[in-house]
Amino acid sequence: MRKGFTLVELLVVIAVIGVLAAVVLVAINPAKKLGQARDAQTKSGEQQISTALSTYYTQMTSYPAALADLVTNGELKNLPKSPAGTDFNYSATPGTCTTAAKDCTAAVLYYTYEYPNTACATGSPYWGWTSSSGAIGKICTATTPAPSDTPTTD
Repeated sequence: MRKGFTLVELLVVIAVIGVLAAVVLVAINPAKKLGQARDAQTKSGEQQISTALSTYYTQMTSYPAALADLVTNGELKNLPKSPAGTDFNYSATPGTCTTAAKDCTAAVLYYTYEYPNTACATGSPYWGWTSSSGAIGKICTATTPAPSDTPTTD
């Protein structure tokens, strides 16, 4: 008699390995992990921009009318983009402010979370920086974030 495995035994082992692989794949959830990695990249980009905004304000006593002014003024070599390749959301108030007039008194920089660590009790979670607090963190709001919002750490 020859020693070896029967076809049934091999099929059972392959089926068990397949079930275990499926369970591990579901537990890891690679799509969520990739989304969280993109959120981390977003946070990093916003941190760079918020630091540049603070430096710009210290030098110019006004926030820039547009983020591109940070590159023009030399605060950043290039403007970080979101993981999707789009610009971060930015607005300075009053809405008609101009860098030449130096009348941008408040600003907000934000981007929508893909996979927030914690949910908001009300509204949607954004990751952002506001000039009123000078802080960067999670902003929960039903509308778009405003310079008067106070971010919380996540």
